[in-house]
Amino acid sequence: MELLTLEYKRAWVIGLACDCPFGKAFDTCLTKEIRKLGIADRIDISKGMDENQLDQIIAHHRDCLLQREENLSGVNS
Repeated sequence: MELLTLEYKRAWVIGLACDCPFGKAFDTCLTKEIRKLGIADRIDISKGMDENQLDQIIAHHRDCLLQREENLSGVNS
């Protein structure tokens, strides 16, 4: 896995806090509750996260992506 800069991680999480790239977030989404807030609050919360928190959200997002791809593969087989 490539190493991501803290700035890039923060930008990625801000994007995830704004909207689910898959349209509908799973109940287990780590940013689902943050998305209920106003945009300024979403950005502030994301900017206030430490690198460990950012890493957890990014890892969860990647796992979600893999799960959704597997689900689609099963449907198309």
